[in-house]
Amino acid sequence: MAKSLRHPSILRVISHLRLTVKTKIWLAVTSIVLLFSFFVLFYLPVIQERSLLANFNKDVQNHANTVALGVKIAMTEQNFQGVQTAMDFVKKDPLLQFVSLLQTDTTWNAAHTRYRITRTVFKTYPEAKKVDVNATSNDSTVVKRTAFRTPMMSGEIMLAFSTREIVQSKRQIRVTSLFFSFVVFSIGIGIGFVLAKNISVPVLKLRDAATKVGRGDLTQRVDSNSRDEIGELGTAFNKMVTDLETTRQQLEARTSELIVEKRKTEDLLEGLKRTLADLRDTQEQLIRQEKLASIGQLTKGLVDRLLNPLSYVNNFSDVSTELLAECQELLAAAPYATDEHLQDEAVPLLELVESNIGKIKQHGTSLTRIVRSMDKLLQVKSTDFVEVDPNAFVAEQLEAYRQELDEAYRQVPLELVPGENPENVTVRLVPTEMAAVLSSLLNNALYAVHEKALRNPDFRPVLTVATVFQEEGVEIQVRDNGTGISAAEQEQLFSPFFTTKPTSKGTGLGLFISQDIVKTHKGHITVKSKPDVSTTFTINLPAATVSVS
Repeated sequence: MAKSLRHPSILRVISHLRLTVKTKIWLAVTSIVLLFSFFVLFYLPVIQERSLLANFNKDVQNHANTVALGVKIAMTEQNFQGVQTAMDFVKKDPLLQFVSLLQTDTTWNAAHTRYRITRTVFKTYPEAKKVDVNATSNDSTVVKRTAFRTPMMSGEIMLAFSTREIVQSKRQIRVTSLFFSFVVFSIGIGIGFVLAKNISVPVLKLRDAATKVGRGDLTQRVDSNSRDEIGELGTAFNKMVTDLETTRQQLEARTSELIVEKRKTEDLLEGLKRTLADLRDTQEQLIRQEKLASIGQLTKGLVDRLLNPLSYVNNFSDVSTELLAECQELLAAAPYATDEHLQDEAVPLLELVESNIGKIKQHGTSLTRIVRSMDKLLQVKSTDFVEVDPNAFVAEQLEAYRQELDEAYRQVPLELVPGENPENVTVRLVPTEMAAVLSSLLNNALYAVHEKALRNPDFRPVLTVATVFQEEGVEIQVRDNGTGISAAEQEQLFSPFFTTKPTSKGTGLGLFISQDIVKTHKGHITVKSKPDVSTTFTINLPAATVSVS
């Protein structure tokens, strides 16, 4: 593990290592010299030594072939003196160690299935030399063999030559290579000194001058006596510094003018921003007031005029229901109880009238809710915004909502999932109005899960309220796994008087009013739903840093 950690640190050090031009010149020259020295000192000697050894082996093999040919001819002609003459061909060579005539015999086993070749020394020179018939070449001796076959015998000529001349030649080659390597290295060092002096020194001067110019000293100049590219670079540098000095003086004068103009522009822009913000707020208020004023008079009159007749309708339906109950009691009493014909005709009619009066009561109550919702919509919105912690506000509203739930809905689990608020984000809102929005969304969610539970006894309702904190503000999500909303209904969901509930249970103004309240808080409300799977309403509110008017 320690070794694996060491390598990245070494690589980082190497990557941050600074190499000057002088160092790079020396590295380039040294690399070329070392490569050439390696070639002269090692590669060439090895090639020459291999060539010498190959030629020597070839010469020894040619001697062996020549002696073997002479012995073969002499043995074929039964000229034993010729055998001696053939062997004398190599006796005068000073590198000869021995030359031997070997006789080869093939010995078979008793079953004549396997054989063994044996070699014996038939004749050798020098005669006192003890020869190993299985001798092979080594560093000091080269051994070569050539076989021959005659009617009289089969054999081999084995020659052994000393390699002392090759060893001496190798030594001489290495001395010569070492000398040439030293000469090349010395020349390379000299070239390196010259290049370093003529290139790196002017470049270093130019670098130091450029560094001082970068720090603001525009009085720097470099001497450019040479007529090469470095001299031209120095001349161009001097001209650049002169131009920079002139330009800086002009920029300083222009900058002073721009600073004054910028201050004036910033003051003007700040004033325009304030004016634009005031105009936007005023425009929104005027549009809202104009809208309310255009329909307010008519609607307010209608609300006042409709509530009174609706109260009469509802009251008369209650009284009619009581009268019908008394009629049914009278019919059940004597003497009408014995009149079966009267019972068969009057009782169904009374029941039908009672059903109609119930529908009148139901629709009258629904119309009353609609009219009161319209009256609530026309009420002037409060402007008393309060800065609150979203988690604490939602938790407080859910607790209050649980206390006011009907008994039929209290078994539905209502869970709060508060989001993490590391930046202590707050929102500015009107608590009563935002509480009404949450209450409306929770009522819809409870109705959806209750309706689904009526159709499926095994259904387990889930209702959660979650807060999600983002850079721009806060999301309050109301999620349920109820009946869901179709895509076509989602498009009209926030339209006035549109509802997915029966007429007797919904006014179609709850979500419309909720959307209007959220817009007043500079936020927006969205919905995502899958039929018979889940529905999520999301309230997006800006953070408290965003001004709310």
